[in-house]
Amino acid sequence: MRRVALLAVTLCATLLAGQGAAHAAPDRLQIARTGTDAVVVKVPARNDTLDVGSRLQGTVYTWAKGDPPCDPTGSTVYAGHAWRSGNGVADRWGRLRTGDRIRVAGCRFEVVRREFWAASRRMGALYSVSGPPRIVLVACKADDYSKRTVIFARKL
Repeated sequence: MRRVALLAVTLCATLLAGQGAAHAAPDRLQIARTGTDAVVVKVPARNDTLDVGSRLQGTVYTWAKGDPPCDPTGSTVYAGHAWRSGNGVADRWGRLRTGDRIRVAGCRFEVVRREFWAASRRMGALYSVSGPPRIVLVACKADDYSKRTVIFARKL
């Protein structure tokens, strides 16, 4: 009888308190200017490259072992797909300008610069556990797959 009572109390507490962090809703990356509203998926890295998934829309990828975006130092990198036909999550990231706002994991960021890099350029330097808090968005350039759109944003 005691076990049944304990089980009932545990079940009620779980239902009332929620299911805990393991079942919490995933973070979202939102950019009003581009209409981006994407689920953040954590992925592994292989050979200094994010193991980015194949979802084109509604998903951005970040390194599973990287720093969270709201940390007081360092950078968090998010990768998304851009597609010539216009159905990638990052199709319009190249339009971002200084001062545009990005929201992720409850924190706000402001774009400080936009660059276009050769696709062959190593991305490892974008990851950092030190320095000012920032996020970096990376995607293929929608109209030229030989280039990457790289957006740097500082934490507000």
